[in-house]
Amino acid sequence: MVRMFMRDYAELNRVIDGEESSPRMVAWAVLDAIDDYNTTPPLIGQFGVANFPSRSLLRIGAVAHLMESIAILATRNYISFSDGGTSVSFTARLPHVTNLAQMFRNQWEQKLLRLKVAQNIAAGFGGGVHSEYILTSSGYGPW
Repeated sequence: MVRMFMRDYAELNRVIDGEESSPRMVAWAVLDAIDDYNTTPPLIGQFGVANFPSRSLLRIGAVAHLMESIAILATRNYISFSDGGTSVSFTARLPHVTNLAQMFRNQWEQKLLRLKVAQNIAAGFGGGVHSEYILTSSGYGPW
C-alpha cells in the first residue's frame, strides 16, 4: 500500500536504479508510524498493523517517516562542485525531498491529533464522572 502510494517501483524510477526504499525500510516506516501513534497523547490504547484505526492515516504516517529517511540520505549524499565554469550538483532534488517530507509530516501530525482527540471524546461518552445534576433528576424514581 505504501509503495503503491509512493509509486516506488523500479520501472517508474527514471533517475535512480531500482526501488528507492527497500521492503525492510517500508516495514520499518509502518512500524515507526504505529509506534508514533501509540506514544502520542492521549494514550488511548495500543494498536498494531491489524487493528490500526485508519489505513489512510497509517499510510500517510509511513510515507512521512520514509520521506524523512530519504531526506536524511539525500542530505548526507549532497555534493556540489564547479570546474572550468561547469557546475555539477548531485542530489539536486534535495529541496523537493525535504518539502515533501515536511508536507507529509504536517499531514500526519494534524490527522493523528484529530483522530486521537475524536477517539478520546468517544471513549468518554461511555461512562466517567457525572456532574451533581444527576442527583436532581434520577433520585425520584418513576412518577
